[in-house]
Amino acid sequence: MFTVIKVSEGGLLNRLDHKGHTFGACMTTLDQNLMYVQIPKNASSWTKPNLKDLSWADYNYHYDHMYKKHALVVLRDPVERWLSGICEYFALYHETIDTDEFNKTFYDLLMEQIVFDDHTEQQHYFIEGLSHHNITFFLCDKDYRVHFGSFLKNQGFDNKYHKYEFQHTTANNLLRSKFKKIFEPLLLESKYLNKIKDFYKKDYELMNSVQFYAG
Repeated sequence: MFTVIKVSEGGLLNRLDHKGHTFGACMTTLDQNLMYVQIPKNASSWTKPNLKDLSWADYNYHYDHMYKKHALVVLRDPVERWLSGICEYFALYHETIDTDEFNKTFYDLLMEQIVFDDHTEQQHYFIEGLSHHNITFFLCDKDYRVHFGSFLKNQGFDNKYHKYEFQHTTANNLLRSKFKKIFEPLLLESKYLNKIKDFYKKDYELMNSVQFYAG
């Protein structure tokens, strides 16, 4: 049985506020039963503007008691997401750090922490309190735009979003690309890769327990 620690307990709900994200952040309209639940680094920078085109607005399903709405949730391979997230973290908060000082001790400390902000936090925290039976899950991969557009079309919305390019991708940002060249080789070392996989064990359990929308 898949279980999670409740972010709504012990003050965890606002733990990432200083980084710009509160658990439960979502988009919806008050007159419909659908809501999109935001998970950073899972194509949220692409999805949110497209939903604003449909007049969806920002809410929080914890604060606004929207637990019964049908949720749209995008999940991503945890190791892939961690790499993208750690690059985002350093680009946002340590842009001028001297990467020549990075050494084995630094990388070991990095792996002891693993989570630095909302971009690297475990994905299951972002959907705490929602019934998995009332969620349509999407996989964040090269086909996400097509599947998302197909879902919207089936719900009566305009299917045009598959034409739009992803936003804030590492490949299109020189600074994030620089950090990716540094951190990606760490994943070739089994001790680091296994540590990351073990840390995100519950995210892997979540992904293996759900069926992803495929159009």
